[in-house]
Amino acid sequence: MFVSIPKIELGKLILDRQRGSVSKSEEVSVMPGGRRSLARSSTSRQPPPPPNTLPLSEDAHKSRSPGQTTPDTPVSRIISPKHIPIPSVPHDGSVMFEVVMFLFTATASFLQFLHLYRTVWWLPQSYTKYAMNFYLMDPYLVGFIATILSRRLVYCMLSHVVMSWSSVNLWPLLQQLLSISVYFILFGLSVSPFFDVNELPSLTKDECKVRTFNGKPIHNCSLSPQTVREEVELLKTDFNNRMKQILFSSVLNAYYSGFVPCCFAQNHLYYDVYWATQHLVFVWLGCFTMYLVHCYPVKYCDVLHRAALHLGRWARLEGRTSHLPTHIWADSTLWHQGALVKHCKEMYRAEGISIAAEPGNQTHSRFYAVFSNPSCLVFMLLFLQLAMVLMQLVILVGSSEWYQIISVSLLLFANYYTLFKLFRDYLICWKVYKAEQMIQEKIGG
Repeated sequence: MFVSIPKIELGKLILDRQRGSVSKSEEVSVMPGGRRSLARSSTSRQPPPPPNTLPLSEDAHKSRSPGQTTPDTPVSRIISPKHIPIPSVPHDGSVMFEVVMFLFTATASFLQFLHLYRTVWWLPQSYTKYAMNFYLMDPYLVGFIATILSRRLVYCMLSHVVMSWSSVNLWPLLQQLLSISVYFILFGLSVSPFFDVNELPSLTKDECKVRTFNGKPIHNCSLSPQTVREEVELLKTDFNNRMKQILFSSVLNAYYSGFVPCCFAQNHLYYDVYWATQHLVFVWLGCFTMYLVHCYPVKYCDVLHRAALHLGRWARLEGRTSHLPTHIWADSTLWHQGALVKHCKEMYRAEGISIAAEPGNQTHSRFYAVFSNPSCLVFMLLFLQLAMVLMQLVILVGSSEWYQIISVSLLLFANYYTLFKLFRDYLICWKVYKAEQMIQEKIGG
């Protein structure tokens, strides 16, 4: 038996059921842990910001008004490196260093002649009263070696005398006369080379920022990545040139003070080849470390360290990295720590305080690895010098001949002086850069 329901009441019943289903669905959507509470339209992940909002450039600083505030974007994560000034460390001047180097090499040359022409004058049947057979030594060879070893000392002393005695107005005139004399030596009386010389290209504003002052490179804190890379290139070239000079000078001094006397020895002369070779190696190592300490002082290493902090480096990522949000690397952009970029079909992660380096550039990576903490480099030199001193002490203890004791003892005095300098420089670098690192970590959070 069917009951008839009016159409109006049937429509109300259907409407009430629909409202009840909607309310139930709303109650299910707010339940935690349910599959139906995804709400993709409201909780979907936002796309990464465009590349121009991630880095920090110099133009962005210029275009920003003083009272304008910026939102909390990756730009605010870029921190400018904080530099702690290096305390004043005594450093030998050019003349003083050349005097010390000449005394060291001259003593080393004398000791090598002692190894070759020693005598046994204390014996009753000895035919000589001197400790060396001076008549076997070639005086012209001795004069030639002394001239080669003293070339830089004479040059530095003459330059110092001319600079101190000549007035301010007279020195530029001497420089002009020197350039004119060099011109006539090279080209004679011909005038055409004077007008045919091509002009050098003019320096740009950024290139002028990375010039040197009184022949010494200086650091310029800049937010321009191009300027930072140009400064690093200049410092790298200067560092390599100094290393070439160190290697050349140390090998030359060891060659003329330790090897040349053996080459011009008489054929019938008997001497200890092992001891002469050992002396040659110690002389070269001593000259090498002395030149390193002089050419790479603490102030110079601090300039390289500051440039390395502004440079930063990139670490190449391996494995599946396609799901990571990245940006295209731009050479005019300063990147923050942890930024992900793509360059030459490779993905890189930024490492450092502020990164201006080029991804995949091995020169930039090596520069940052070496000079981000110069105390490690100074420690390696200190370890080398300490190992050489300990080796000489062991040899001194085991020596029985009188000339061997004199030889090792005199070399030890010079090496003690270099060891003291390296130990002092290491303590200063270690304390300063440790405090600097703590400040950077505190600022970076």
